Amino acid sequence: MINQGVNRTTQFLAWLGSFLLILLFGYLSWQGYQQTPSPQLLLRWLVAFLASELILLLLVREIDCLFQRLLQQAQQAEQLQQQLASRQNNNYQQALSTLNNIATSFDPDWRKQLRQALQVAADYLQLPIAIVSKIEQQDYQVLVHSAPEGLLQDGSHFALGNTYCSLTLARGTVLAIDQMSQSQHAQHPCFKTFALESYIGSAIQVDGKPFGTVSFSSATARATPFSQLECDFVSLLARWIGSSIERRQYLEAQVDAAQRLKKIASQLPGMVFQFQLKPDGSSSFPYCSEGIRDIYQLTPEQVKDDASAVFALIHPDDLAAVQDSVAASAASLSLWKTDYRVRRQDGEYIWVTGRSMPEQQPDGSVLWHGFISDLTERKRVERLKDEFVSTVSHELRTPLTAISGAIGLLHGQVFGALPEQARQMTELAQANVKKLQLLINDLLDMDKLIAGKMQFDMQPQPLLPIIQAALRDNQSYAQQYQVSYQLDADPTDIWVRVDNMRLQQVLTNLLSNAAKFSPPQAVVKVVLQQQDDTALIRVIDSGCGISDDFKPYIFSKFSQADSSDSKTKGGTGLGLAISQQLMHKMQGNIGFHSEQGKGSEFYLLLPVERITEHSEEIL
Repeated sequence: MINQGVNRTTQFLAWLGSFLLILLFGYLSWQGYQQTPSPQLLLRWLVAFLASELILLLLVREIDCLFQRLLQQAQQAEQLQQQLASRQNNNYQQALSTLNNIATSFDPDWRKQLRQALQVAADYLQLPIAIVSKIEQQDYQVLVHSAPEGLLQDGSHFALGNTYCSLTLARGTVLAIDQMSQSQHAQHPCFKTFALESYIGSAIQVDGKPFGTVSFSSATARATPFSQLECDFVSLLARWIGSSIERRQYLEAQVDAAQRLKKIASQLPGMVFQFQLKPDGSSSFPYCSEGIRDIYQLTPEQVKDDASAVFALIHPDDLAAVQDSVAASAASLSLWKTDYRVRRQDGEYIWVTGRSMPEQQPDGSVLWHGFISDLTERKRVERLKDEFVSTVSHELRTPLTAISGAIGLLHGQVFGALPEQARQMTELAQANVKKLQLLINDLLDMDKLIAGKMQFDMQPQPLLPIIQAALRDNQSYAQQYQVSYQLDADPTDIWVRVDNMRLQQVLTNLLSNAAKFSPPQAVVKVVLQQQDDTALIRVIDSGCGISDDFKPYIFSKFSQADSSDSKTKGGTGLGLAISQQLMHKMQGNIGFHSEQGKGSEFYLLLPVERITEHSEEIL
């Protein structure tokens, strides 16, 4: 296309020149002929014209040759430039590909990985000295380097001001200088000390904060200035190095945390674990401390991918309850807490207790974090304690009954009138004997409940008369505290299947507690309602309420909100624990709502019996 344009131009010049020569010589020959008419004169002008035309043609030819040579040189230069750009692009792509391979491979020696990346980049940039530095204030540390042997060492320190990297940090972007001696930084201390002529570098950021630099340099000047492609390459490399250092620091922090956790877990009694339940029903222990050897006599590796070995060791009578508790915890993401037995290699069983908190995972599985500890010794001590309390209670009941009878005779003045001081002493003794009898009866009741020896006479019967009887029997007790009871009953007859005496025992405990903790002149409300197939009994007082710290222990044995030696309310601390056991035995439940300073409400829940089922039996 360009050649055709040049040819057309030269042809146009040739024709234009010829035409002008014809006009010029034609005019001159005509003027001469007018002055001296002679054929020889015309012949001379014709010869002059032909000579001029020849010279014109030679001149146009030379111009055309010159244009052709210039065009050829331009094309050669363009080809060379394209070849250079193609070679640079190929080198760039090859360097990126090699860096990508280094980045995607995992090498535990992160310094080795960075050094390989520096070598690839140094070859691409044709600069022999490559450094990744860590900069803290004015201290420049060579973190990793690639350079001729003996020139540098990892860990070397320099003053930041004596390095070109001080200029890089001040610039904030890639700094590239192809000939330092001819630049504005020719007086920089680094050039005076190390005589590095060419330099390119970029800042490295880790977690969004300045970390150091990556730089490349040489003692010789560059033949060509740094291209934009090379600057972009160094900038990209700096970002990759920053990400690599971030990732390495994160992994090191994880390893450090895991090591600390392992050390802490090794000092804890029992087993610290993570238990995972997957959507397909399979389960595993992704993490277990070495304590699993003490609990299950297994290793962490044996249960890491499959938890079936653990479930195989659970007592057959406890397995279903454990599986149900796990399923319930997963469904509601609530605390998992249970006690169960585990078989040892010698065939003996130990008691263990587990507690963990579930967490929903993105893949739909549930992951628990918790611990399991050996409960055998505590169970043994509790059993011995219960046996001791039971034995002592039985042994004390007979002599205490005799003492109570004797004191009652003395206090009743059967053997004659007593002095006032003696009468006060017998009255005090009789009151304390009654407290002891109450404690022993409660202890024996709790012992029977735990052992499953308490007898229940479960009969279908109306609920309202039982409540009325309990209110009547406890009215005198409430009057001691200047408290009264108020019944609000659902007009519908509500029938339940219960043991009359045991339900009255539960109601007595709730009514006496409400009276004790209510202020004088207060009214304790007793509400009877039916909610669907459930009977609800509510005992509401306006007393001091229950503190948040004591609420978890409200149904524990021997638990009392006032545990000082000078308790003013009395009680054994067993009433609510016994009441809870009695309600469970009668297929019911007991609970409470309370706010400190605003009173409490205890409630009983019992399944309702249909009257028609027992009409013939009643008649």
